[in-house]
Amino acid sequence: MDKSFINDFNNIISYISPRIHMYLKKMSEPMIENIQEIRLRADRPVVIVTPTGSSFLTLSGKTSYIYSSNCVISSENEIVDTVNKMCGYSMHSHYEDIMNGYITLPNGSRVGICGTAVYEKEKVKSIKNISSINIRIPRTVQGVSEPIFNVVYKGKLKNLLIVGPPSSGKTTMLRDLAFQLSSGRMGKYYKICVVDERKELFPSQQDIKNLGPNTDVLLGFPKGKGISMAVRTLSPDVIICDEIGTPQEASEVLNGVNCGTKFALSIHAENVNELKNKRVFKDFFELNAIDKVLFLSDASNPCKISKIIKADEVFNENNSYSYDFVNLHTNVADTCKAN
Repeated sequence: MDKSFINDFNNIISYISPRIHMYLKKMSEPMIENIQEIRLRADRPVVIVTPTGSSFLTLSGKTSYIYSSNCVISSENEIVDTVNKMCGYSMHSHYEDIMNGYITLPNGSRVGICGTAVYEKEKVKSIKNISSINIRIPRTVQGVSEPIFNVVYKGKLKNLLIVGPPSSGKTTMLRDLAFQLSSGRMGKYYKICVVDERKELFPSQQDIKNLGPNTDVLLGFPKGKGISMAVRTLSPDVIICDEIGTPQEASEVLNGVNCGTKFALSIHAENVNELKNKRVFKDFFELNAIDKVLFLSDASNPCKISKIIKADEVFNENNSYSYDFVNLHTNVADTCKAN
């Protein structure tokens, strides 16, 4: 039983409106350890998401896959109260994040926000009538990146792209990879730079202190700007960055590769077919910027690697996979899923 995770969970739910918080506090520790998301919707039931799917929080602090009068219903006022508390009662100070549809809590948990867009001169200027929020529960699982060292690096750094759908474990994998590379896992304390725009990888100063002895963190910088700064001023061996998605970000990665820096990146895609249709990956492929592509499974099996292939095999109709992961990392995947 991971006590530190339980403590983090209790800290996250402390932001939630008191009545709903009371029911969440009733949940058992085994149930808490599997939670991936908490979803609050105005005048609808509180939803708990785990690897097995979505269920409803009940008045007894348990969960049910059946929607009934025993479910905990969240009100619009409770959602607004929760968001205000998450913003430190200063939504203006979180303006930029809210305009992008989320708030990041101090522990790195991202809270997605839904509501009504307010436009000014054809641009979204604010969000009103907040109707729902999605609280994602982050995890740190040391050792989960071990297959990367055994299969991808093999004693030599490579440019790596981690691919998977939402909640498949991309951020968890990158977080552990940064720690391992900086801590001498390959017999050398590599200079690592983490570009963490949304403060999800290492959100607090305490997290930064615990990510290895040779790691720098650019926290809150836009990814493209952060990558450019790192290449110019920090001479990193490896830059680690989550959720690459824009042409400008890809351009800065390509510039870094040309300067001799290695990268470990992630991108959203369900499978090979979806990945090869993404403009960012096409740019990487055409300029030979990625060596290996690691595919994660899905939200029901977080951190489980389905396959690792060479970048040029993404466009190979036969998809000749470079390794079979059926039996390679069962223990690591189970550990991630349990935690």
